[in-house]
Amino acid sequence: MQYTSAVGAGKVRRMRRMFGADGRSLFVAMDHAAYMGQGPPLGEPMHEIAAGRPDGVLVTWHLARAYADAFAGAGLVLRVDGGSSELGERATSDLNAMLHRAEEAVKIGADCLVVLAFPGAPDEDKSLTRLARLCSEAEMLGLPVMAEMIPGGWGQAVPWTVENVARAARIGAELGADIIKTVCPGPPAEFAQVVETCPVPVVALGGPKMKTEDDVVAVARGVVEAGGAGVAFGRNVWGSEKPRQLVERLRDAVHGTTGD
Repeated sequence: MQYTSAVGAGKVRRMRRMFGADGRSLFVAMDHAAYMGQGPPLGEPMHEIAAGRPDGVLVTWHLARAYADAFAGAGLVLRVDGGSSELGERATSDLNAMLHRAEEAVKIGADCLVVLAFPGAPDEDKSLTRLARLCSEAEMLGLPVMAEMIPGGWGQAVPWTVENVARAARIGAELGADIIKTVCPGPPAEFAQVVETCPVPVVALGGPKMKTEDDVVAVARGVVEAGGAGVAFGRNVWGSEKPRQLVERLRDAVHGTTGD
């Protein structure tokens, strides 16, 4: 993974904590409970995931504190936006706000920050402005930013076509994001069109739970074969009965070290 001299040493080192020498990464997303009120099981399952050695974990403030030792060997990606939940009716507009500042994230040990952005949504200006401002703030600290780019928002105000996903990814990069996390629009092979037009690493999110764990591994492998920098899978990992083994299989799929 190459960077120009304009990028600070701190950012280079933090990116390398998350991405291997092959430029790829397996992220496990575990930030769901901050808006669902349920999600990743606590306790031993967390240690099982950590034992599988993911390259990075997407976590809430609580998980960053409570499992600091367990995930000390993984890049820590801290969710810094939110402020709404799924306990009531699903909101049709962007109600999120910035919850934590970049300086605070550094103090808790974050290697990267992650925020959502919804280009194409009726109120896209809210999330795009949050993203741009965070990138400016994080740049001063040598802290990478992952932008979770969802074209049209979760309500899909614009269709999740390959073209729209690719445009959303490019917008995130242009606003300063160092990593793009986004949906995989259709078969993994089509992810190539998203990657080709984006100047920063792009990882695919997992979305709803897939039918089998073989499907999960196959999608990860397909994304990487299409040129993606890896995957950021959540419920497909922490919802597994054997998360450690699945993380190990996903590492193999992403980094190509062995077969299934």
